[in-house]
Amino acid sequence: MSNVLPILIFGVSYGLILFLLATGLTLTMGLMRVVNMSHGALYMIAGFLGIWIVRQTGSWVMGVIAAAALAALLGFLLEIAFLRRLYEHPTNQVLLTIGFIYIITNVTLWIWGPQPLGTAVPKLLSGSVTVGNVNVPVFRFFIIGFGVLMAILLWLLQDKTRTGAMVRAGMDNREVAGTLGMNLKTLFTAVFAIGSLVAGLSSLIGGSLTGISQTTGWDVLLYSIIVVVVGGTGSIQGALLGGVIIGLVYSFGTAYFPNLSSFIIYAVLIIILLIRPSGLLGRKMDMNRAVEGGLERGGAPASKQRIPHWSKEEMDLRGIKSWRSAAYRFTPYLIALLFLIAIPNFIGTYTQSMMTKVLIFALFAASLDMIMGYTGMNSFGHAAFFGMGGYMVGILTKHFGIDSFWLIFVITLLSSAALSAIIGYFTLRLSGVYFLLVTMAFGQLMSVVATKWYSLTNGTDGLTGIPKPDFGFPVNWTSARYYYFVLFIFVICYYLVHRIMHSSYGRSLVGVRENEGRMRSLGFNTWALKYGGVILAGVFAGVAGLLYAYAYGTMVPSILGLETSALPMLMVIMGGGATLWGPVLGAVVIILVQNYAGIYFSARWPLVLGVLFVICVMLLRGGFASYLTNFWNWLGSRIFFGKKILEPVSEENRGEDFKL
Repeated sequence: MSNVLPILIFGVSYGLILFLLATGLTLTMGLMRVVNMSHGALYMIAGFLGIWIVRQTGSWVMGVIAAAALAALLGFLLEIAFLRRLYEHPTNQVLLTIGFIYIITNVTLWIWGPQPLGTAVPKLLSGSVTVGNVNVPVFRFFIIGFGVLMAILLWLLQDKTRTGAMVRAGMDNREVAGTLGMNLKTLFTAVFAIGSLVAGLSSLIGGSLTGISQTTGWDVLLYSIIVVVVGGTGSIQGALLGGVIIGLVYSFGTAYFPNLSSFIIYAVLIIILLIRPSGLLGRKMDMNRAVEGGLERGGAPASKQRIPHWSKEEMDLRGIKSWRSAAYRFTPYLIALLFLIAIPNFIGTYTQSMMTKVLIFALFAASLDMIMGYTGMNSFGHAAFFGMGGYMVGILTKHFGIDSFWLIFVITLLSSAALSAIIGYFTLRLSGVYFLLVTMAFGQLMSVVATKWYSLTNGTDGLTGIPKPDFGFPVNWTSARYYYFVLFIFVICYYLVHRIMHSSYGRSLVGVRENEGRMRSLGFNTWALKYGGVILAGVFAGVAGLLYAYAYGTMVPSILGLETSALPMLMVIMGGGATLWGPVLGAVVIILVQNYAGIYFSARWPLVLGVLFVICVMLLRGGFASYLTNFWNWLGSRIFFGKKILEPVSEENRGEDFKL
């Protein structure tokens, strides 16, 4: 018992800090349907500023006030300047705030350097108390008292004030609340700023438990999301319960099962999803509903964005000769293929390797487009399948001595399919933003597995020295030859993905995206359709991971993490979802910018990437694909038919993308 009490104190104090972090997330998700992925980054930069103020002034109170003020100000500006325009675009909200994670983290690195600043504890609370056989810092008891006080105040604000009543009304039925004369814009801004303020206020206090470093933004974000999912969205009580549960699980797991503590947290998440997908105390709400009732519209929702394409059937209706129709549709692909075949002859070894990486990530992005663009399921854990493909190559070659490419390829396909089947089984119990959050958690779980399973994965050192493919006959591998090998695999995979997405099955997935209820009423098993899409996307992502492992000869746990998952999402939105070739173009832009920014602005690459996220979300609605398709409709129709023959259809006629 003497050892249990200190563990209990640590677990409760840690859980209350997680509760305070999750408060802002649960309120903004519950009221505004906004997932503020930058919430952890606000906590981090507020902590850095608070500790710096304490060191400069010697006043801990001044540090806490400065940290809270900075977080509230940044949250206010983020909502006013950016998020207010994206309330109808859940995916764009996520991508935008991911961009701000990169921006805030790199600005923090720029100002304070790469080293953690440590923690700041006031002298009055710097002692310790003996509990059993362990000395427990007095500051832990202060954290518990502070957390309980904030829980009471936030509960009173939510349940006992007029503002809280307005917030609850907005959560339950935003449209009715708007018709009753509530100023939803002001309410949303206030809630967002309050959530950010609580995160900043907690940073200096919780920093002694969570740490304040460059990785803190991602780390606390992940645990906060787990707390929100476990406790339930839109409920202060749910956030409190979820925080305490996760805090205790982490504390006791670390004490008694140190190698399994991280897995236990995810086990709790999975169990809650199976028993109660909406969380223990979550409010029932539709996270996919657009924010209406007087708010500004930021354009058509993501699922309604018009991405035109060429249609053979439309050509046939006009009696256009088949060879003209085929030439019109396939000329852009032929030009692109000829360019990819010829380019190694005009570039150096380094650029050849870079183009190989472009093709690998183009396949990775196209695989995500299968579920994100065509099916409308925004996965933030797609790197798990990519990493599985790469790690299988390393494990089979380094630990089992298997050299045959053909055998490794088959095993990789099967393992990627199995992993996507397992993850899909759990995550498809949810939809919308919840699906995104839980896929994010599963992706990070795979990264933890790769880190902890040292005997198989070599931990953070990774698997190195992975040889090039062995076909059973000698090949003198050069950068150009491996490029052509990757190009060959890419063309085959792209063709297969294209055929799948333009088959009756692919059209069924689009129907699920547009109106799942209608598809279900027509007799379609929509769960099975989506489940198949997740598995197929996982398999093609695994192939991309296999090519990556062979290309670079190494695999490390970070490849399965959140930052890798963010890249194909950006490629899809930059290029244009539900096109396949749009994300491929997005991969070209992102990888080229990444490499050249890494050369000229190596320390500032995350900042550049964050700005790209923001620009694409705010300015490139529909991506490159819509602009390039309109251009080809104008140019190609004149080249092959002598006049413009295609024009967009109206929004009401969603079933067809173009009419003659």
